[in-house]
Amino acid sequence: MNWTYCIKNKLTASLVLLALCALVLISNYLDRLHTEKVKNSISTMYEDRLIVEDYIIKMMHNVYQIREILSSDQAYDLKDKKVTELTQDFKSTFTIYSKTRLTDTEKITADDLIEKLRKFEQIILNDKKVTSIHTDEILSSLNKLSTIQLDESKLIMQEVESQYTLIKTSSQFAFTIIIIILIVLQILVFSGDSLIPLFKPKDPSLN
Repeated sequence: MNWTYCIKNKLTASLVLLALCALVLISNYLDRLHTEKVKNSISTMYEDRLIVEDYIIKMMHNVYQIREILSSDQAYDLKDKKVTELTQDFKSTFTIYSKTRLTDTEKITADDLIEKLRKFEQIILNDKKVTSIHTDEILSSLNKLSTIQLDESKLIMQEVESQYTLIKTSSQFAFTIIIIILIVLQILVFSGDSLIPLFKPKDPSLN
């Protein structure tokens, strides 16, 4: 009945090899999946945080320029013209900014920002001597948006680090299992003469 044991041992070896192949494929799939998540997080960091921060800085620059013009000794007509241009530039940048992916907190702060700008425009129309307190309120909202960008960027980096740790851990686990399977396979191959007989028994009739 050695042939039955041989078949059984070969079947076991085949199943072990199949499990090894399946493990390699699953490990490769999980690595690609985690890598794709990391790439998406980095893309989000660039598109929705770094670029958006540039929009916020540009709007801040507009506000500081407006403050300088309002506090200057220029003629009112010239002031109005420059302030209007800077305000329109601010609005254009805000429109682009508002189309990016915003968190709930960002959306509330952004709505508050544009409302403060509208009030500022009304004040400019009614009073040519605008104090810095009005621009301070706008800058305060912009600083809040900038702080949110920093906080969200930190969260993204934490997510990237978490994904990297998960990739590393899963790879190490898969490597350990592969080593164990290879050891089991070696044991099956060298556990007897059923798979690969080292010596053929001598035929007694030849004596």
